Amino acid sequence: IPIAFISVILLPIVGNAAEHASAIVFGMKDKLDISLGVVIGSSTQIALFGISIKYHILFCVVAGWIMGRPMDLFQLFETATLLITVLVVTFMLQEGTSNYFKGLMLILCYLIVAASFYVRMDP
Repeated sequence: IPIAFISVILLPIVGNAAEHASAIVFGMKDKLDISLGVVIGSSTQIALFGISIKYHILFCVVAGWIMGRPMDLFQLFETATLLITVLVVTFMLQEGTSNYFKGLMLILCYLIVAASFYVRMDP
């Protein structure tokens, strides 16, 4: 299993199971703003933590820059995926309403991102 798949897909799901359960409860009570805040915030924190583990610690990246050996934290694929994901979620949330079709589209987008990270070879 590629390291990128573990750090971007599996780690956020397993590490945030309690937050996702509370987000579902808040969503069922029509408190969409709290639900989105919990899901997006906690998933972002865990994903960035996993990426920093991939490069051991963020200090190694800074030390590499000082020594003249750049160690980029994000490659082009991860940056493009993050940008596209932010745009898709922004367009979905602009109206302030939700329905099953929007949820289905977001789940399918997540599955596409998961599949792309699974088949992508780490550089």
